[in-house]
Amino acid sequence: MEHEPHTEPAASGDPSDAERRAIDAALNFLSYRPRTGREVRRKLAERGFSEGTIQAAMERLGAVGLVDDEAFIGAFVRDRIAHRPMGVRRMAQELYIKGVPREVALPVIERVLATEETSERALAERVVAKRLRAPPRSPAELAIFRRRLRDHLVRRGFDLAVVQGVLEAAFTAGGAIEDGEVGGV
Repeated sequence: MEHEPHTEPAASGDPSDAERRAIDAALNFLSYRPRTGREVRRKLAERGFSEGTIQAAMERLGAVGLVDDEAFIGAFVRDRIAHRPMGVRRMAQELYIKGVPREVALPVIERVLATEETSERALAERVVAKRLRAPPRSPAELAIFRRRLRDHLVRRGFDLAVVQGVLEAAFTAGGAIEDGEVGGV
């Protein structure tokens, strides 16, 4: 645990020694990957910095854009869109764990989805298409496959109505699977 001596900030607006050390600690923490403001605050508190020093460091880091929760949410959502599609509910849940309140996360998630010209349904369709690369071999396996796929989509945080719609489209006439035969999604 790092202890900081009590020093007053310089009159010129320069950071105190404690603030400089807090900023350095935060920069080191941020060097691995982007973080939410809450994650940075928590780390600085663990390192033993006072609330006043943490607040001053956070203001300076925010002023230069190094701690920006909206930018963090945007990067997080774009990463999920590109590499690990999941539903809005799951994205909001993971962001909440990182310290972003749901009421802050949801509008940004929706805005990023619109900017990226995608939707929760399109993401769910991508997940289904990937799983359909290895469809069931027999009609007997079809019900089990469909139930497991539904459960997988629900665990990924997709809205139940979206899941039902995507599966209905994939498993009915004109969809991907009809009586155990593979088609296209």
